[in-house]
Amino acid sequence: MFNMHPSRITRRPQARAEATKTRILDAAQSLFAELGFENTQLDEVAARAGCSRGGIYAHYASKEGLFLALMEHRVSATFRAACKKIEEEPDLKERRNIFKRWLVEQICGPESGTLTLEFKLYAVRRPERRDELLRLYNALFTGTDGISIDLLFGKKLTKTARIAMEQRIAVLGGALSALILERHFRPALLTPSHLQPLAEEIFDALLHT
Repeated sequence: MFNMHPSRITRRPQARAEATKTRILDAAQSLFAELGFENTQLDEVAARAGCSRGGIYAHYASKEGLFLALMEHRVSATFRAACKKIEEEPDLKERRNIFKRWLVEQICGPESGTLTLEFKLYAVRRPERRDELLRLYNALFTGTDGISIDLLFGKKLTKTARIAMEQRIAVLGGALSALILERHFRPALLTPSHLQPLAEEIFDALLHT
């Protein structure tokens, strides 16, 4: 009889668990973007992921836990990757261009921008938890690995100019969320090819220096 190394025995269950987790996240991403948080049922996620409802609970305590994990592992992960590129770029103007390209990709993508919009709607519909969810949102997108005013505009801004830019970035997020919403409401009018120049125009109008 062949002797199997203990590390291989350990890795196989771990690999299967990670594969299941990936399928669950893939299914959840599609369903939350398609149906929204409220209308998505865990049974649907399980069916699309090819696992049982118990298989989901093995990784996530609730539908909310799955939704928030999806935001962290998929949406926020792409943002952190963009921030890394920005940090490595010495030119401030090019840093803003990298940030703009990332934002436009989220707007024109089939799911990522919709998930961010769904998170905002989820928070708005729960006013008793809005502050908590806002802190989570800020942690996902403006945490230690996230974007900062200094990173995009340098450290020479006055206090007044810095506050103005923070406000403009917040308004930019709202304007782009509205654009995502209109994309779903008027898909024939706002196709991905139309969205890109519009998103870039909004970005340039708000974050001009």
